[in-house]
Amino acid sequence: MKKIAIIGVGLIGGSLGMALKSREKPAYKITGIGRRLDRLRLAKKLGAVDNYTLDWQEGLKRADIVIVSTPVDLIAQTVKKIIPYLKESAIISDVGSVKGPVIKEVNKVLSEARKKYKRSIPFVGAHPMAGSEKTGVQFADKKIYNGATVVLVKDASTKKIAVNKIGKIWKAAGANVIITDPFMHDRIVSLISHLPHVIAFSLCLMAKKLNKKDRKTSKFLAGSFKDLTRIANSNPRDWACICKQNKKELNISIADLVKLLLKIKSSLNSCKRTEKTFLEAKLARQKLLNI
Repeated sequence: MKKIAIIGVGLIGGSLGMALKSREKPAYKITGIGRRLDRLRLAKKLGAVDNYTLDWQEGLKRADIVIVSTPVDLIAQTVKKIIPYLKESAIISDVGSVKGPVIKEVNKVLSEARKKYKRSIPFVGAHPMAGSEKTGVQFADKKIYNGATVVLVKDASTKKIAVNKIGKIWKAAGANVIITDPFMHDRIVSLISHLPHVIAFSLCLMAKKLNKKDRKTSKFLAGSFKDLTRIANSNPRDWACICKQNKKELNISIADLVKLLLKIKSSLNSCKRTEKTFLEAKLARQKLLNI
């Protein structure tokens, strides 16, 4: 039975633990590592981990695979902290939604560690395209990865055998695994994940401003606003860091959106022109989502 240590047993890490432990024949034993005993106890009670500890050395010494499930700005420094406690064959992975800058930082840490410890330390960047605006292991769900996509990223330093082992874990959790390079990953998620969060936060601020002028505004808020702004309930600190880490690609996506909005603005005098744009968008959605 392979041993997995999950650092940060929240929604994403906790759901992974639940998914692996709920299999008919579990192939992994899960250790949760964190900073708060109450959260770790809850993770054990909910079935996300087999055992838990606040002691990194104790939690990592037998781990075959370590999943760093922390905010993106803490991944590299977490990797640096755990290296002294890992056994030689251990593989490190993460669940961060930004890959290029994170992997660059991690590779720098690993390069220094390889010189110091005279051994290879494999790292595989991963990004499960699943979750919700909620945070915490209390919202974890063993079925969250069923049919979901998990992206694994490869650069020149990534070992194929390590990618296969991390992919096997996510497939065991019910996910479909695809592999790409870190920069293509960041280009895509800046558009389909990060930009929607920016839009949701922005719409809430715009509605707040209008509500100050006319208090009836809040009474008008219905399905469209609620659907579009659901993800504005996400953790602001985490998403601010995600946007900062992926600012190069996100700047491009924001600029492209501004151009499109200006195009729509210029067409508003013509129902036919606006309809053409909206119809193109509707058909694009149906094709992209295969519906």
